[in-house]
Amino acid sequence: MYRILFFLALGTLITGCAGEQDRLGQKVLENYAEIVYASYDDAVEGAVHLRSAIHTFLADPTAETLEAAKKAWIDARLPYLQTEAYRFYDGPIDGEDGLEGFINAWPLDENFIDYVVDEATGKPVYGGIINNPADFPELTADLLIKENEVHGEADVKIGYHAIEFLLWGQDLYDDSAGKRPYTDYLTGAGATAPNAERRKEYLRIVADLLVGHLTEVRDAWKPGSSYRSAFVKKENLESSLTSILSGLGKLSKGELAGERMTVALENKDQEDEHSCFSDNTHNDIIYNQLGIQNVYRGSYKRTDGTEINGPGFADLVALSDKALSQSIDDHINKTLAAAEAIPAPFDQAIIRQPEKVQAVIRDLRAQSDEIQNIAQAIGLILVIPETNE
Repeated sequence: MYRILFFLALGTLITGCAGEQDRLGQKVLENYAEIVYASYDDAVEGAVHLRSAIHTFLADPTAETLEAAKKAWIDARLPYLQTEAYRFYDGPIDGEDGLEGFINAWPLDENFIDYVVDEATGKPVYGGIINNPADFPELTADLLIKENEVHGEADVKIGYHAIEFLLWGQDLYDDSAGKRPYTDYLTGAGATAPNAERRKEYLRIVADLLVGHLTEVRDAWKPGSSYRSAFVKKENLESSLTSILSGLGKLSKGELAGERMTVALENKDQEDEHSCFSDNTHNDIIYNQLGIQNVYRGSYKRTDGTEINGPGFADLVALSDKALSQSIDDHINKTLAAAEAIPAPFDQAIIRQPEKVQAVIRDLRAQSDEIQNIAQAIGLILVIPETNE
């Protein structure tokens, strides 16, 4: 009799623990969806501000208005970079019909867009769509979307990095980012490059497209949307939690540690860095890692200073193992601190202080193992691949 009561009690305890984990897991999902929507909303707001600064610059090209547009670009990147923690599981950003390739594709081969400087002669070579009115007499959004990546993955014609190139120009310098002059956008006296009106129109179009594409991704996550509603359904709890962790692990190992850092470190080539024209790559790494931390902790600080705080994976792991939950949080925080310690610009750090870059790569790879530990702790099966191909 006592044995029967013991096993009944044990069964109730196990069922109760599983029920508590599922209830908390559901709250983690719902809080995650709220963070995703808020951060994409901040990315849209940043892109709108960037577009406004670009329009101001194009209406009156001066050194001051160009610098204001550059600052707006850097500011706009910060919330977007945190959203990359929501990639790599076929969500709205990079599923079959996802818009990531229109928003943040890289590396970018400049000569498909505008003139570049010939390294052998030091003279400009006027190519790209901007300098080819014969084949492309009218610049339109539809044309640039159609022509994007026509000649391969590096044939990037729209998105953040196309705007970056049009504002900074090539980075041909060890001591600074690109130095495109505002006079590239002048016509008549003082002009330094042909086809200024086409260059202005191109920049105007890609700024508009960025706002539109980010808005589409954001709206896929708005409350009540079909994607968000399906993602947070109780029936999809296990698959959605697995997808989130898979995305974090793939960003950490294959993308950040691999494509964005190891390739650049091994080649010692600034052409392999993520934001090569603006020398903003250090922020790319920092804010990607911050995005991972946001998801683990269930928190997000919006650009207006307001905060979202709710259940995260840290709480879910702590249900069964508080020490493991804290250990993982410590590692994520350590990796963020190591990323912040990489000296800017990144293209010089890979040459002069490669050990600091290598330290972050090691931390990111170890972090992907910790993400697998998260999955195991909450009863999920997850293997993070070496690459994301």
